[in-house]
Amino acid sequence: MLSVAIEQHALAATAMADSAPDVDDDDEDALARRFASGDARAFDEIVTLHRERVTRLAYRLLGWRDGEVEDVVQEVFLSVLNHLGRFRGESKLGTWLTVITINKCRTHRTRWFARWRMLRRRLKEAPSEPAPAADEGVRRDETSARVREAVQKLRPRDREVIVLHYLEQNDLAEMAGLLGVSQNAVEVRLHRARQRLKGLLKDVVEA
Repeated sequence: MLSVAIEQHALAATAMADSAPDVDDDDEDALARRFASGDARAFDEIVTLHRERVTRLAYRLLGWRDGEVEDVVQEVFLSVLNHLGRFRGESKLGTWLTVITINKCRTHRTRWFARWRMLRRRLKEAPSEPAPAADEGVRRDETSARVREAVQKLRPRDREVIVLHYLEQNDLAEMAGLLGVSQNAVEVRLHRARQRLKGLLKDVVEA
């Protein structure tokens, strides 16, 4: 299990660094009712209310890679627009958007890996890109930066549960619903992800 220093400080610091305002539940419920009734004008309001949160989640799930996030966010809201008539209000609008974002990130990673395998020889010869400016403030906090780097190195499935639990503050039951698996499966995945993260943070985690 990760040390208290990582669970309560380092990951919390990383979460605060990427935080965005939460959407008010009353506003979301009212908007969801309009959306579920087929009010196409509600789409613009959905983008306004949820774009920042969707962007934050995609940013984390993709390992803080700025260049990939905007494409995924556009795909998420295009899917929302195309499936306007399928939303029935059976779950919260924010939950529905979270599931779409997770799936779009998975699809994006699959496409990216396929391209990477085809072009890896060229990529090895390409110069390294500078780190994104959006993270400059976080990098001043050495512990938070190390945690961010370690989470980025995790396998996508491990990163998903770490992000959803520690950075998005979802409990195990919520994660099970978002990922479409049992709560027991979530616990197993989270335990394994913690162990792998601990291994990447040997110089930060207490012995």
